[in-house]
Amino acid sequence: MRARSSLLVAVVLLGSVVIPGCQEMKEAWDDWTRRPPPAAQKIPSPVNLLLPQKIQIHPFTGTRTFDKEGGVKGIDVQVKALDAYEDSTKAFGQFRFELYAHDPSKPSEKGEQLATWTEDVIRPRKNLLHWNKINRTYEFKLRWDKPIPVGQRFVLDAVFTSPFTQRLFDRLQFIAGE
Repeated sequence: MRARSSLLVAVVLLGSVVIPGCQEMKEAWDDWTRRPPPAAQKIPSPVNLLLPQKIQIHPFTGTRTFDKEGGVKGIDVQVKALDAYEDSTKAFGQFRFELYAHDPSKPSEKGEQLATWTEDVIRPRKNLLHWNKINRTYEFKLRWDKPIPVGQRFVLDAVFTSPFTQRLFDRLQFIAGE
């Protein structure tokens, strides 16, 4: 009986020390992800050549159904990060995706903004969840609850921010259902 009481006291004491620390770490992380990205850190040569220099939204990006019942729909995005040699590389930072209706009357062809998603890949474990080793791209299944009419044209912007590189951009126009 005494052993159980001692164990319970130890768990409560440990929780009172660890849990507030975890909350502080979560608040620090949330603060980091909300503020504007810092200027890129100076990375020594030749290591800097292996960091992402540009991103490309892969042409296989498009609307998909994510479950067998056909209820969960969205956009399946594949993004390639390219280093100075134009080779696929890992990218540690944050991807932001912005979906727009297509409007050919505007110079950018971006109409009304329909949705935005943010995906953090700064932590190695989360980074690996999105990394496809076969085609060496990042894959994101962006859920979208609104109906997606087949044949509708969209504009998708991708923005990558990282403390190790400059901000990177790419844009893709695609047609739903193709």
